[in-house]
Order: sequence, then structure tokens, then C-alpha cells
Amino acid sequence: MNVELKFSTEVIKDLIEIDVDFYRQNHHDLKSHSVDELYDHYANHGYREGRICHQSALRENFIQIENSLKCLEIGPFVNPTLVNNNVKYLDVLSSHDLKKRAEKIGLQFDSIPNIDFVSKDGSLNIIKEKFDVIFSSHNLEHQPDLISHLNEAYSTLNPNGVYKMIVPNCYYCFDAYLPPSKISEIILANYLHVKTHSVAKVIEHRALTAHNDSLEHWIDAINGKREYKKIDVDRVFASMREFEASKGEYIDVHSWQFMPHTLSDILNSLISLKFISFKSVKCFGSIYARNEFCVELHK
Repeated sequence: MNVELKFSTEVIKDLIEIDVDFYRQNHHDLKSHSVDELYDHYANHGYREGRICHQSALRENFIQIENSLKCLEIGPFVNPTLVNNNVKYLDVLSSHDLKKRAEKIGLQFDSIPNIDFVSKDGSLNIIKEKFDVIFSSHNLEHQPDLISHLNEAYSTLNPNGVYKMIVPNCYYCFDAYLPPSKISEIILANYLHVKTHSVAKVIEHRALTAHNDSLEHWIDAINGKREYKKIDVDRVFASMREFEASKGEYIDVHSWQFMPHTLSDILNSLISLKFISFKSVKCFGSIYARNEFCVELHK
């Protein structure tokens, strides 16, 4: 995929959180720009260039959460992001099984937390308490039925709670050669009550992905040098065999691909269509050389 991203100023203002003062102060070439000029610049140049337009676009700022808030972190595995006495953890495996898995694939497991909620299918419905904040990092894109997952998160939050997510930016990670997911696909998955990934998703993840060098993807995209890659038939065949061998069991792959503007647009549309009950979305833009972005859903 090689598409030059263009937006009207009004569209980008609707989809991305822009702090114009922050944008002006952190980019020396924009010091003399007016507010309108700053919005226009971000729509026409800044978004595509990965310029930081809000302090919460940075992971290190986004994860700063008051210790007094009751938090649930989904899928911490070997490296939880939130660590304090007010955080509980949910994963598909127990702490013991996570350590075994980490050891098997050669990862350090000293930081694996005590898993408070073990949910084999990842559902939040097993949780009988409420939280002020739910946090997940590189988890949303794995959900077979995205709408059901978001509704479970909504039900698990206290009034005025927030679901904070860090999501892979598909244009600058190993999903770079896959198109962004469409709202039609997400609604279809919900209509079909999808619980596991299809053979198509397994093939995409195993056979149609690229390298994960974010900087290289950024340079290629900005320079318009993203080349078409031929299908590797051997990888496709191996993916099909893996799917058949699973006999319907869950295979952990990406189900969805998002960029900040596409996810923001989809989430806002799902709210308008009453598929999900959240009140609002805050989505923060891409950052040059990084392969992820930050988004919030507010109850």
C-alpha cells in the first residue's frame, strides 16, 4: 500500500486531538503560525510527517495515571505497564502459565505480575467489580469481535471511567502491506458473534506481513518507496496448515489493522450507530519512527 494521506482541516480536527499551543511550541518552524494555520499545517503535513501535536500522543505521557484510580490492565504478559497497589490484571493465562510460556520463547519473566483474572477467551465478563480505568497495550487489534470487547469494557468501568489503549499503527509496523480495517468488517464480526480468528486472518498475519522496523516504514512511506511484495506461497500454505491443526482453537494473530484516523472514525461511528455506549473518543496522532498510537474511550 502506498497512499499519500490528505485530509481537510475539519476532518482532521474531528478525528485527532490537537493541542495547537503544544504543536506550535514543539516545532520551531511553526512559531509564527496562527491557530488556523496550525490546524491546516497538521492536516496537510503534520499528520503524515508524524509530528507530535499533543503531549498524550507520547506513550510515556499517556500511561501516567493517578495512583488513586482503580485500574485494570489487560494482557500484561511479561511486562506490565501499570504497576501500583490499585492495579489488577487480566490475562488468558495464569501467572504460572505465563512464566512457562515466557521461558519457552526465551523471554525474561521476573516482572510477570500476579494475574487476578484468568479468562481463557479474553472476555471481561468474568470480572464482577468496576474500575476507573481499563488499560491495554497492543491488545485491541487481537479481539475477534471488537464491538463485544468494547461493550464488555464499558460494563466493567465505573461512571466517567475511561478505556485507555495503545494500538499498533498498521502503516508503520509489520502490518504495513495490509489495508486498514473497515467498519463493515467489524460490524460483520459482531453479527456473526466471532470468537476465534478465521483462516483469512491467520494467513494475513503469518504470510502477508512485513518486517517491524518502524523507522524504515516511515522513511519508505514519506518517500513514496513502498514496493509491492509478491505472495509467498510457502508461507500461505504453512498458515493454512496451522489453522487446520488448531481444530478451531484460538490462534493469537491480529484481527484488525488501524491508523489513528481510521480507528477514531470507526469508534465515533460505532457510538453514533449505538453499537457501543461510550460517550466520546480521544485519539492522538502518529509519531515519527514509532509504530503505535494512543486512544481513549470515555464512558
